[in-house]
Amino acid sequence: MNVATKNKIFDLILADALEECLDEELKKYDELNKPHEFSEEYKRKMRKITNSVGRKDRIKIYKRIAVRSVVSIAAAFGLVFGCLLTQPEVFAAVKNVFRSVFDKYDKYEYVGDEITVESFDDSFRLGYVPDGYLLSNGIYSPGYVILTYENENEIIEFNYGIADSMLRNYDNEHNSFETFTVDSIEYYYYRSNDNDFYDNLLWYYSGYSFGLKAHISKEEFVKIAENIEK
Repeated sequence: MNVATKNKIFDLILADALEECLDEELKKYDELNKPHEFSEEYKRKMRKITNSVGRKDRIKIYKRIAVRSVVSIAAAFGLVFGCLLTQPEVFAAVKNVFRSVFDKYDKYEYVGDEITVESFDDSFRLGYVPDGYLLSNGIYSPGYVILTYENENEIIEFNYGIADSMLRNYDNEHNSFETFTVDSIEYYYYRSNDNDFYDNLLWYYSGYSFGLKAHISKEEFVKIAENIEK
């Protein structure tokens, strides 16, 4: 089953689910604190459609429905979800990014646009680097690239890959964390509390996961990220 067909299935399931869910919620507006239970008819349709695809694809269907449902229902009932969206495990999900916060690290998982190894574009480069940095090394593997730019004493590492199949972990014990948005792209910024370790910037775009690692200012991180070229 190709990606286009899968997406049509996702959209049909989503439309059916949201229509039923929103109708029920509107009828029972005063009971919004009670969990919503989908009807047996809806569950039957879900089983029929998802049983027609493999286990791996079935998992992705459930993930996509979960993410898209959070987005749509949160938009319709902003007051209800207002408190939930302040939680770190939830807030990023509305942009198809799950950020799970643990005692010593943050885990990122993306669910969204699906890119295959065959369609993966490995031509991304840094269109801007601070003075003195030159491309010195490149590591290419199926669905993932690491490019290293060096000056006399420091490096800038630029890495990217297929977001839907990549887990990223970042130390939150020895870093200060900040998230900010530039031109509708949400960035996750980790500034190290120890000069011996690198600062990191992470973002997602069009099904790709991008990362930068360096000893540079936040402003330089942003300028580099805004000038990615192909």
